[in-house]
Amino acid sequence: MFRVWILLLLTTQLVWAQNLRPEQMMILLIGASANNPTADQAAALARLKGLRQQQAFRQLKIGTMHFDRPAEARFASQVLGVDRAQLPCLCLVQLDSQLQRPVRKLYAMPRITRQQLEQVESMGKMWAQSAGGLTLPQTARNRLVPGQTLQSGGSVTSTNGQYTFALQGDGNLVLSRYGNPLWGSQTNGQGGVLLSMAPDGILRLTAANGQVVWQSRSAGSPGNYFFEMQDDGNAVIYLQEPGRTVFVWSTETPGR
Repeated sequence: MFRVWILLLLTTQLVWAQNLRPEQMMILLIGASANNPTADQAAALARLKGLRQQQAFRQLKIGTMHFDRPAEARFASQVLGVDRAQLPCLCLVQLDSQLQRPVRKLYAMPRITRQQLEQVESMGKMWAQSAGGLTLPQTARNRLVPGQTLQSGGSVTSTNGQYTFALQGDGNLVLSRYGNPLWGSQTNGQGGVLLSMAPDGILRLTAANGQVVWQSRSAGSPGNYFFEMQDDGNAVIYLQEPGRTVFVWSTETPGR
């Protein structure tokens, strides 16, 4: 029951955020020190800056506050409700439309660590897209490339129109032919709301709090990857290298 209420709260906050314009929202990283950041704080900031380098997220606003600056510490505590025990804390905040300063915390990930960087990036993508006006690059309707995502209800379809790979509203990933299921991630009811194609070649399904619910494989390395829903019914991740295309992972459903 507790988990249901948490998921309901997160979903409500994200829906509320969709009513704001992109310029009214910011991702704010609150840390202990400006001059001597912890390793976790520095890693999270670097990951967010890397996300903003992607074409789809150039409009993403990122800010920082630090508890070794008294005025910022008071503001974080009194206005945003973030205390020292929560640091480093990643927040989605609403900005004043005139002064462009935070006026309200919409959601937060407290005590983030270097082990949560995939969650940090996933949440950054989800929050950026929830603002509206931040669109992903166009690609073939049967593919996902790094930086692209599917939200709940989204799908990719083979070019012949027979096969669909979808993120259902119940959090299950399903590959189907004319509506008949051929493969599933068996993640229904686990809170999955965002499917991301990562630069390391891993397809990840995450919950509203950034927790990984399912992933295509356990480890990867940076490269030129793409995910494709093929006309033969197989959903495949490939690595594009000079002069060749390398198979990485699939649903093992060709010809079904």
